[in-house]
Amino acid sequence: MAEKMGRLAVNTGYYEMDIREYPIPEPKEDGLVIRIETFCICGSDQHFVKMKTPHPAGVEGHEFMGRIVSMGSRANEFIHCYGGDMKVGDRIAVYPHITCGKCDSCMTYGDGVCGICDHDFIYGGVFEQDEKEMKNHNADIWPHFKGGFGEYCYIFPGTYVWKVPDEMPGEIAALLDPCAVAMRAVEQVLTPIGGTGEGFSTTSRCLVIGAGAISIMTAMILKQMGAEQVIITDFLDEKLEFAKEIAHVDIALNTSKMTVEERIAKVKELTGGGAHIVINGANHPASCVEGLQMVRKCGHYVEIGNAADFGGANILSEFNIPSVLFEKNAHITSVMANTPACFDRAFKFLKRYKELPFDKLITHRFSKLEDIIPVMKQMGEPDFIKGVCTFEE
Repeated sequence: MAEKMGRLAVNTGYYEMDIREYPIPEPKEDGLVIRIETFCICGSDQHFVKMKTPHPAGVEGHEFMGRIVSMGSRANEFIHCYGGDMKVGDRIAVYPHITCGKCDSCMTYGDGVCGICDHDFIYGGVFEQDEKEMKNHNADIWPHFKGGFGEYCYIFPGTYVWKVPDEMPGEIAALLDPCAVAMRAVEQVLTPIGGTGEGFSTTSRCLVIGAGAISIMTAMILKQMGAEQVIITDFLDEKLEFAKEIAHVDIALNTSKMTVEERIAKVKELTGGGAHIVINGANHPASCVEGLQMVRKCGHYVEIGNAADFGGANILSEFNIPSVLFEKNAHITSVMANTPACFDRAFKFLKRYKELPFDKLITHRFSKLEDIIPVMKQMGEPDFIKGVCTFEE
């Protein structure tokens, strides 16, 4: 009997994505296989395909959900499911990291804390190619399907997943990862660490830089938590209109025609001396240096957009270190580490999709693997917020 085959998109080079067929794997006793229902394109996915330096072909996609089609006999023992034991036919959303549980960071901060584990495996992470390890991104090595850009994905032991209610749209559940980044950014300003200032409160004046999907969800969370003022800035009116419609921000400010000094002065004017909380979702290094100058004394600054160097981004900048970083005594951090518990809070937030318009974040919908690159090429367009693929049944 011929093996059942599935299709998988593989990153092979600069704006190249090969569509390949591989046998659909039978799970080991501690794993399971899902048929992908929906996946999203993240900005980091585009970073990977824009890289011009040679790199091994690898699997992409870390924002995805799907339906269980086969399970190992002990999968419920080894896969951590929010919502109870799983069965074939259940829909699940996936935490894209598997931590080792043994390195110093895992032993100190706990298993499952992503971004700090020395041996963190990321579904769809492209570049891990160690053939001695089953968890790698080489599509030619079993189980082949190791990321979201495909018709199937193998779920390894140690993965955290969430049961998705039948009535919940797959495109909403697949927003779990970006929503959890937004949630983590806000949670990092809730409690001050031994400072003289205070964390987030209902009197907080907040600035979100950039109006992409994560930034807009960050603004949504801040508004839902009762911030006194939420400002979002961008260079494009179209994106700011999305932010007003979806997050109901208090001020949507186009800063494209302002000088750096004018942008800093305008934020200080609008917030009465600087924002208590600045969360930067833009990924240009200049936004980081500017944002640090927009935060109030003893305030909080959280970096999202420039938190990681995606393959030789060469983010270099010169600035007055004492003035920009230290004189305000602000708490400065980033969203590199995250936790399953934070993802769980994000998933519960997404469950409010009937009252909160998460669906309006999705501006580009498609249904074929062949459309990944064409959609990625539209990511710089003014009307682009989030691209999502939902396979036709």
